[in-house]
Amino acid sequence: MLRGVFAARRIAQCTRGLASQGGQGAVRGPVGWTALALLGTAGGGLALYYNAEKERRQTQATSKQTTYGKPSLGGSWTLVSSKTGLPVTDATYRGQYTLLYFGFSRCPDICPAELVKVSEVLSLLEKRKGPEVQALFVSLDPKRDSLEQLRHYGRDFDDRIDFLVGTPEQVKAAGKRYRVYSTIADGDEESDDYLIDHSIVLYLNGPDGGFL
Repeated sequence: MLRGVFAARRIAQCTRGLASQGGQGAVRGPVGWTALALLGTAGGGLALYYNAEKERRQTQATSKQTTYGKPSLGGSWTLVSSKTGLPVTDATYRGQYTLLYFGFSRCPDICPAELVKVSEVLSLLEKRKGPEVQALFVSLDPKRDSLEQLRHYGRDFDDRIDFLVGTPEQVKAAGKRYRVYSTIADGDEESDDYLIDHSIVLYLNGPDGGFL
């Protein structure tokens, strides 16, 4: 920063010298290369100082952030596995990590993209000898997502993912446990051709069933 200040002062002195020479009848012309070089040095010094100060303030602000506890998410729920056709609960997966995602099979792009991410995570954990994680896709569309529909949908994705659904009441209760937002787009509940606006979140639970 001091280098930039000194350079700025030298520029000012050169400028005053040029002005005084002009007053004595000297021919006025473009600023000399020396002045331009000094101007560039001053600008560079100021830019470096600005970037350094900006980074310092960002680091200081981040260090002041404090978190308390963890979100109250998760809890008991009951759904049905499309793989087995049998009821499953949160207790079914005790002793292993679970990764939950809430969506629907007719989701045009977001849900498929998230399921691809889930597959990549499972493969990376397997490659690095990480803990075993059971991935679960919970349908928010019990009206259209039958067990057969979910089995058909699941063929396009990693077979390590289990697709779950239940009655409207069961699905609503499971979503409420994780504070999942979902609503039929445009309120078109009478038609079978509708989209669902919903949260895009992956929930990782520990072996004790608690949200991590």
